[in-house]
Amino acid sequence: MACTIKTVQGVKAASDCKCYGAVMRTYAGMSSEPDHVACEAALRVYRYHHPEDPIDKAALTVESWVYAGEQRNCH
Repeated sequence: MACTIKTVQGVKAASDCKCYGAVMRTYAGMSSEPDHVACEAALRVYRYHHPEDPIDKAALTVESWVYAGEQRNCH
């Protein structure tokens, strides 16, 4: 399942990634949980689809998708 999408500063573009919907549905589906738990679940889905990405780059991508335009992070 290797992804050949180009990255910008280590972040994959949401519009180019097929797993974006699954990641965002997972995050939204966990809305009753603490935010860091929802982020972790979304990150697990992302990592399933992109095992080749280092954990720090994967987390950066998921955070950029989840918090698009906001100055927050999952930790």
